[in-house]
Amino acid sequence: MNEEKEAAERQFVEAYHLPEGMPRHEALERAARAADAVDHLPLAVSCRIALIRSAYDLGRYDLMLAPFAWCGTAEQRDPTAFDEWETHSFDWAHKWIVSGLIADPRFTLAQIGSFVDQLAERYQRLGYSMQPVHGARADLAAHVGDDEAYREHFAKYLAMDRGPMSDCEACVIEEQAGHLIRQGKHAEAVAHAEHQLGQETGCATQPQGILTTLTPAFVALGDVDRARQAHVVAYRLVRDDLVSGYLEDHLEFCATSGNVRRGVELLRGHLHRVHHSTSPSRAMHFAAGAALLLSRVSADEEFHVPHDGRTTVLSAPELRELLEAQALEIAARFDRRNGSDAVSTRIRRTLAASDTIPVPLAVPIPSAPAPVASVDEEPVTVADPVELAQQLCDAFDSGEFIVGMRLLRSLPEDMDPLLPETLGALVAARRAIVGGHVRPKEEVLAELDVAIERLVACGEHDLANRYRARGAGLRAEEDGPAESTAVARTCLAEAEATGTPYTRVLTRLLLADLLADADETDEQGALAAEALELARAEVPELVSRARCDRAQYLASTGQLDEAHGEVVDVLSDAPSASVRFDALRLLLKIQTVRGEEEAVRTAAEFVGAFGSPRGPWTAETHRQRVASVERLGLEAEHLPELREAVTVGHELGVPDDVAKACYALAGGYLKAGRFVEAAEALEEAVRVIEGGEVDPDVIVPVRYRLGQVCARLDEIEAARRHLEVALGLVPPDEPWRRAMVLDVLAGVLRRLDLPLEAASAYQGAATAWQEVDEPAEAAGSLVEAAAALPNEEAAECATTLTEAEHLLQSVEDPDHRTHLTARIAAIRAFLHIQAGEHAAAIEQNGIAEELAAQLGDLDWQTFLVTRGARFLLDSGDQPNAESEARRAGTLINDETPPQLLGDIANVLEEALRTQSKPTASDPLLRTLNTRLEA
Repeated sequence: MNEEKEAAERQFVEAYHLPEGMPRHEALERAARAADAVDHLPLAVSCRIALIRSAYDLGRYDLMLAPFAWCGTAEQRDPTAFDEWETHSFDWAHKWIVSGLIADPRFTLAQIGSFVDQLAERYQRLGYSMQPVHGARADLAAHVGDDEAYREHFAKYLAMDRGPMSDCEACVIEEQAGHLIRQGKHAEAVAHAEHQLGQETGCATQPQGILTTLTPAFVALGDVDRARQAHVVAYRLVRDDLVSGYLEDHLEFCATSGNVRRGVELLRGHLHRVHHSTSPSRAMHFAAGAALLLSRVSADEEFHVPHDGRTTVLSAPELRELLEAQALEIAARFDRRNGSDAVSTRIRRTLAASDTIPVPLAVPIPSAPAPVASVDEEPVTVADPVELAQQLCDAFDSGEFIVGMRLLRSLPEDMDPLLPETLGALVAARRAIVGGHVRPKEEVLAELDVAIERLVACGEHDLANRYRARGAGLRAEEDGPAESTAVARTCLAEAEATGTPYTRVLTRLLLADLLADADETDEQGALAAEALELARAEVPELVSRARCDRAQYLASTGQLDEAHGEVVDVLSDAPSASVRFDALRLLLKIQTVRGEEEAVRTAAEFVGAFGSPRGPWTAETHRQRVASVERLGLEAEHLPELREAVTVGHELGVPDDVAKACYALAGGYLKAGRFVEAAEALEEAVRVIEGGEVDPDVIVPVRYRLGQVCARLDEIEAARRHLEVALGLVPPDEPWRRAMVLDVLAGVLRRLDLPLEAASAYQGAATAWQEVDEPAEAAGSLVEAAAALPNEEAAECATTLTEAEHLLQSVEDPDHRTHLTARIAAIRAFLHIQAGEHAAAIEQNGIAEELAAQLGDLDWQTFLVTRGARFLLDSGDQPNAESEARRAGTLINDETPPQLLGDIANVLEEALRTQSKPTASDPLLRTLNTRLEA
C-alpha cells in the first residue's frame, strides 16, 4: 500500500509541474482519482486544491464546482487532512466561486445567492472580516442593475476593516477607482489610485488592473501622456494571458483614441477568443470591445479566425457582425437570468462608444497595412504638357528640386510621347534620376542609359554628359566606388574637351562628391577649389553649390571652424532649395560633431524646410535629426521628434530609417525610465527588420538592447531569444560586440537557472574581451563565470578564479581592481566552506570584507560580516559568531535591505540559542525583528 501511495504522490507531482492548461487540469483529475483509490486523504486534498486553482487559471469556474464540493465534504470528514496553506486556499476559493457563478448565465440567482450566504456564514464562523462578503454582494447587485443595493454594499465594503481573506490593497483601490470613474469623478479616481502605482504588491493582477481602470480617466482629463503610458504598460502585462479580463478595455481604448491600427494588432493576437473563450462574461466583453474596434476598420481587411481546428477568413464587417451578435446574445442570456436589462444596456453602450481625444502612442505604427508614400502636394494648374515639362526642367536646373518634383509628379508618363524629343529625353532622364531613391537601381540605370542615348541622338551631347555624370552617383551603390568614379572622370574629361562652363563645373562637383565618399580627400579638395574658381568666373548660379562642396571638403578634413563659417555664409545668401538642403545637412553634422546643442535648432529648421511634400529628402532630414539627437545624447528630451521620424519612415516605406528611429526612441525611453515603452519601440524595430531589408549594422544593436530591456522587465525567455539572435549576427571582426552580448546573455542564462550555460557564456565573453585588450572587462567576466558555476564544479571554479587573478595586474582602475579582488576572495571563501575548510573560508571572507569596507560598499560589507558569523557558527565557535553578528548589526542603517536584516537575526538567534543565552530579551535581536515585522 505504501508503494501505491508513493506512486500516487509521484503522479500528483508530475501533474502539478505540467504547463498551465487543460492537459494539466486533466492530469490533476487523474491524480485525484489515484489518491482516492488508495485512500490517501491528504494527497486527495492537495489534488483538489490544485484543481480549484487550475480551474481559476483557466477561467473555467464550472470545473471548480466538483473539487470545491469535494473539499467541503472532506473538511467535515477530517479537517486535519488540510494543511495551513490548503485551508487558506479553500477559504479563499469561496470568493472565487461567487465571482465565477455571477459570470456564467447558466447558474441561477438563487444558486449564486446560496453561495454568497455560504461565504458569509463561513467567514463569520471563522472570525474573518466581512469585507469580502459585502464586496461579493456589491458585485452581484451591480451585475443585475440594482443600484441601491450596490451603493449599500459597496459603502460597507469600503468602510470595513481588511482581513486575511480581503483582496490586496491594490485590487481594492482598483475597485474604488472604477466606482469613481463610473460616476464621472475622473480626477478623484486618479488622485485616489495613483499613489498605489509606485508600490510593490506581489499581486498577479497589479499594476495592470489599476492602470487599465485609470486609462479612460486619463483620457477624460486630457492627460494623453499618462493615458498612453497606462495603456502600453498594462497591455504588455496581460498580452500573453489567454483568459485575461482586461483585453476588451484596451481594444476599446484603441478604437476610440485614434489607435485603430494598434487595436487591430492586439485583436489579431487574440482571435482564438472568438470561438474559444472560457468564460461567458469574458467572451461577451471581448466580443463587444472587438466589435467596436472593427466598426472603425476598413471593409477589405481580413482576419484569420481559428475554429474547431480550421481557420476561417472573415472580412472586418463579417467578423464585426459575428462578434456583435455574440455579445448581444450572451447579454440577453444574462438579462433573462437576472430579470433586468442591465447587461444588454452596458454592452450596447460599449458598441456605440464614440471617439475620445486622440492619444498618440509610444511608438507610431503604419496607418495602413502596407507603407504608402504620402504626397501632400499643392495642385499644379498648368495644362499644356510641353509647358509643364519645360517648367520642371527649369526648376531642377535652378536647384528648386521640390518644385521640380511637384511638376514632375503632375506630368503623367503616358504624356511623354507628346513632348518634343529633346524635352522628352530630359524628362525621362529626370524621372530616372529621382527614381533612384525608390526603385531598384538596375532598373533606374537602364532607364537613364536610354534617356542619355536619346539626348545623344538629338545632338545634345553636353546635356547627355551631365546626366551621365549624375548617374555616376547611382552607379556607386550598384557597381562600387571604383567604377562610378571612373565614369565621373570620363565625364569630366569630355566636359573639359567640349562642354559648356556649366557642365565643367558640375562634373567637377559630382566627381568631388564621389571622392568624398571614397575618402579621397586631397583630390576632392582640389576639384572643389577648381569648381569654385570656375563658377565665380563663368557660372555664378553654381557658386553657392561649389561653396557648399568646399565646406564639405573642409569638414571632412577636420577643419570644422572654416567649414562652419563657409556654410553659414552660404545659407545667409538665400540659396536655392538644393543648396540649402545640402548646407543645412552639413551644418547639422558639424554642430553635432562639435557637441553643440544648437544642432537641435538646425535639425528643426532642416526638417521644417523639407518636410512637405513627402519624398526621399524628407526621409533624409529625419534621418539626420535622429543621428544628431542620438549622438548628442538628447533622446529623452526629443521623444516627439523621434516618434515623428518613425512615422515618416513608415509613410515613405524606408525600413532602415524606421528601425534606426525606433532604436533611438527606445534610448530616450530608457533614459526616462520608461522600460515598457522602450521595449515597444524595439519590438517595432524588430518587426520592420523582419519585414524588409535593413542594414545589418542596425539589427545587432536592436536585438541586443531589446534583450537587455526584456531582462529588465523579467521577460527572461524573450531576453534570451533576442540576445541569441544578436549573438548569431555579430560579425567575426567585432569581438568587443560579441563580448557585450555574451555578458548580458550569461546573466539571463543564470536567471533561467542554467549555470553551466551561463558560465560558458561568461568565459566566451572573457575571451572576446582579451581579443580587444580589455583586461578589466575580461577579469570581470571570468569572476562572473566562477560565481555562476554550480557547487559540484568547484575545481573549474577555482581554475577560473586563478585566470581572473592573472589579469588583475593589468587592470588600471584601482577601485575596479579592488572590487574584483574582493569578489574573488568572497567566492574562494565559499569554495573553502563547501570543502569543510572553515579556517581558510573565514580568512578569505575576512579579506573580502576588508576590501568591501575600502570600497565603501556598506551592504556588501554587512553581508560578508554576517556570512563570516555563519562560518564561525558552523565551525563551532559560537562566541565569536555572536560577536561578528553583533558587529554586522552595527553596520545596518535605514536603507539596509530586509534580507540582510533577516540574515543577521537568524545567525544571532542561533548563536545565542546554542550558548543557552536568552533570545527574547536581546536588544539587537528585538530591533531586527521589529524592523522585519514593520
